[in-house]
Amino acid sequence: MSQTVAHLARELVRRGHEVTVYTSNLLDATRRLSDRTLVSQWEGVRVVYFHTVVRYRWDGVQPDVFRHLGTLAEFDLIHVYGVRDFLSTVVCWAARRRGLPYVVEPMGMLVPIGRSLRKKRAYDRFFGRTLLARAARVIVTSVQEAGEAHAWGIPREKIVVRRNGLDLSEFDPLPPRGAFRARLGIGENQRVVLYLGRLAVKKNIPLLIEAFAEARGPEDVLLIIGPDDGDGTRSAIARAIARTRLGDAVRVLGPLYGRERVSALVDADVMVLPSVHENFGNVVVEALASGTPVIVTNRCGVAPLVEGRAGIVIEPEKEALKRALRLLLADEAQRRRFAEEALRLRAALSWDEPVRQLESLYAEIVRRAPRDLSADGEERGEVR
Repeated sequence: MSQTVAHLARELVRRGHEVTVYTSNLLDATRRLSDRTLVSQWEGVRVVYFHTVVRYRWDGVQPDVFRHLGTLAEFDLIHVYGVRDFLSTVVCWAARRRGLPYVVEPMGMLVPIGRSLRKKRAYDRFFGRTLLARAARVIVTSVQEAGEAHAWGIPREKIVVRRNGLDLSEFDPLPPRGAFRARLGIGENQRVVLYLGRLAVKKNIPLLIEAFAEARGPEDVLLIIGPDDGDGTRSAIARAIARTRLGDAVRVLGPLYGRERVSALVDADVMVLPSVHENFGNVVVEALASGTPVIVTNRCGVAPLVEGRAGIVIEPEKEALKRALRLLLADEAQRRRFAEEALRLRAALSWDEPVRQLESLYAEIVRRAPRDLSADGEERGEVR
């Protein structure tokens, strides 16, 4: 269950709604939560972890979902996160068969980029476009993603922009500065550039390494922290480090969670997200809440929140990133100004407004459900 799903589900329960989450039992690209389907409670949310019998990287097949499709009639609405996976396809198909309204939130997966492009396009042709056409709404997290959804073929009137939020309790109070550096043996006077997120092709991490190699001072350190997506990026990072001869100036660490993750953000002088595509960019919001200046590309949905306020927005190319790094690493006063503005933005980044918007959207869809499209695509009259 992703952090976005977890936060939204928990907040909806707090507002008096009954929420069930269907997800897989995959913990990451190699591990499973259990060897069978589990049903549990988390923060008042009922969670069904379907056993994954066949796995391909982060995706897989969960046949136990078919035994639960009869319970869909208990729900007023289904919110599907992600596209082109087994669970979302089966549940959308079943919802259509039952005339149950559903919304789809692609989570940045709608535009086919990265690996398996032919498979993604084939899926869209035979399944994806039909399932999205029958969705009551398509939820996106930024104006950028809304434009991509429309270009993909979704009517503008069906697209709803709802930003992601932040659990502010995780950032109040902030961890003391210096604790994370001390654990890694990094001096308080050394400047730290941080990348925090999945090691994946679209994150463009080798570009960051090359730009850092040309922009850094002799004591500067680049930290690359996150889980390996298994798409060859980890090897590309190693090659980039060898090619630039940075050696110990770059440290690649596994994923961090909770307070340790926030501590890493607090101790960074600059956080960089060099992605070629991000529907939003949750880690940028986390950095802002930690008071850390950021450099993001203009391919990140969160970029308008950053530009001119708490960081620098660039094209996803080496020269632009090198200039931005040189500017921020050399100008402590500018970093301080960006950090102060980032902390001022924190109060506006909570989940409160996105959850209220989602609750209102759900109510509207359920209210209109008797006149939504039926499984065969014909508009239904009143239910009698």
